[in-house]
Amino acid sequence: MSSRILAGRYELLEKIGEGGMAVVYKARCRLLNRYVAIKILKPEFTKDLKFIESFRRESQSAASLSHPNIVNIYDVGKEGNIYYIVMELIEGQVLSDLIKKEGPMEYHKAVEVTKQIALALSFAHKNHIIHRDVKPDNILITREGTAKITDFGIAKAVNTGTIVGNTGTVMGSVHYFSPEQARGGYVDEKSDIYSLGIVLYELLTGRVPFDAENPVAVALMHMNDDMVPPSQYVAQLPADLENIIMKATNKYQINRFKTADEMYHALSNMNYHLTAGPGNGTKQTFDATRVMAAVNGTTGTVQKENTEELIGDMRKKNKKENKPKKRVKINKVKVAAIILALLFAIPASHFILTAVEGIGAAKEVTVPDVTGMTVEEATDELAKLNLKCEVRDEVSSKEFDAGEIVSQDPVAEMTVKEGFTIYVNVSKGVAARGTIPNVVNRTSSDAKFMIESYGFTVGDIKTENSDLPKDIVIRQTPAGETEAAPGTVVDLVVSLGKAIEQVPMPNLMGMDVDAARTELEKKGLSLGAVGYEMSTAYAQNTVMWQQNEPGTLIEVGTKVNIKVSTGDQPAGSKAIPLTLDFGRANNEVFYLTVVISDESGVRTIINREQKFKSDGSEVLSLSGDGAGTVKVIFDNDVVMEKSVDFNTGVLN
Repeated sequence: MSSRILAGRYELLEKIGEGGMAVVYKARCRLLNRYVAIKILKPEFTKDLKFIESFRRESQSAASLSHPNIVNIYDVGKEGNIYYIVMELIEGQVLSDLIKKEGPMEYHKAVEVTKQIALALSFAHKNHIIHRDVKPDNILITREGTAKITDFGIAKAVNTGTIVGNTGTVMGSVHYFSPEQARGGYVDEKSDIYSLGIVLYELLTGRVPFDAENPVAVALMHMNDDMVPPSQYVAQLPADLENIIMKATNKYQINRFKTADEMYHALSNMNYHLTAGPGNGTKQTFDATRVMAAVNGTTGTVQKENTEELIGDMRKKNKKENKPKKRVKINKVKVAAIILALLFAIPASHFILTAVEGIGAAKEVTVPDVTGMTVEEATDELAKLNLKCEVRDEVSSKEFDAGEIVSQDPVAEMTVKEGFTIYVNVSKGVAARGTIPNVVNRTSSDAKFMIESYGFTVGDIKTENSDLPKDIVIRQTPAGETEAAPGTVVDLVVSLGKAIEQVPMPNLMGMDVDAARTELEKKGLSLGAVGYEMSTAYAQNTVMWQQNEPGTLIEVGTKVNIKVSTGDQPAGSKAIPLTLDFGRANNEVFYLTVVISDESGVRTIINREQKFKSDGSEVLSLSGDGAGTVKVIFDNDVVMEKSVDFNTGVLN
């Protein structure tokens, strides 16, 4: 173990995880004598200079974040072509694993986890860093119950659960990303808030709100489909909690919480009165009163002698939040009543709270639904409840005519005080014209997604042979960057790949192996597997059988298998030793791949097995059928390719 050192100081101890982009190791920092986690970027991402630069820049920015709910980054570096991040080692479990193991969370616990991540995002946003990939896989829960978010540095890397934008940058993980990410639009702090709302939805219901067979379909659902309220799956969910989720996941950025702080305060001050939804999921039961875990993972207990101190602390907190003096006094009475009820189990505590809530408080009213109304109609309707109406923005809409209200904040059925202002977004109708996206050189599925996302319609899709790979768009009509009305039909021509070129199969019978190989190469063909069998009709070491009959038309580039005569002696198979010299590796940590091609076909006997250059060497024992080749690959570089004859045991 002591020889396996990265950057001269990090002793790699054991592999503890692997994702689509990186391998994670537990390691010991010799310099500071502490355990850390090290993420090493996989080799396939080290060839993309643009990705590496983004990876380095964002990792260094994330390293400046020091917060109890963010996994600390200690170091970012490079050794050879190994790119790595050294970070805090968390002893706990990933939130996604917790959801799979335990299912839906009790809502108090789900709220506490969400509040902690909201605090982390707030801190990052204030430092001008947007996460872009908030999801349970990137949230760790320590053994003490503290939630920590990670992967600020590589949130934009590509895997099968992501959608890629016009510039090749990743917009987020498909089940959690926002409508603007799906559209390839402007991403800001509210995009993280949307993703956090989806996470909270999953914590409460055990499922994501949108799911389908492929990422593109899920992306379209984020853009177009209404979310099923979580109360449809969870019985007795607090109405305020559902409203918070629906606001955080509003399809319009402007209608979400303005900041992560605002979402945190909404969760902290929510009313826990329950609402009885259909409850298609398992019904949850909750205690009427419980001691909540603090954000830092510790718990608080209420003692009788601390009553005045607690009231004093809340008074200071209310002053900091600039709340009216009258409300401070009311909160003090409420707190005192609750503490007395907890300490002495007074059954009448409900009546005490009901009485004190009426002292000097403004009347509460239920917000009506004003969507579809004009601003004048909405103003009159809201005035009946002593509420105000204010236009926030004008937006394009297919559903609502120009001048009609598209959305409102707060949403209908929420409870507010008289005099509250209801902000509305007003439709300016369907945009008269838009710009058709350029989808040439994209896959047909990506092209369809982009065209529909921009409000246009996919028309005829024709195919033809070309030098482009199969399924890549060759042409489009109208051309990209053309101004056109929404709904305009865009026709595509998609590549079938190069036209198949065929050549007549040569006659190899009676040739030796080298002559057969040369003859095949003249025709643009190649030698495939070479087998050996007894034959009295053909001389030893001459071709006695070929896969394709002479004169048959076959595709250029085809590998042709043959069998070679061993004369009157039976064919054998010998194990052959092969010494691998690790000194030929470019990096200390590298991936070993060994591929054998013989009479049985092509097979990989070692597939990207991690090795260490400092181990020196390793001897493999090769076995197979007939003759063929063995290829040795370090990372992505072929370091050895030899011919092998398992009949004679010769390797050269």
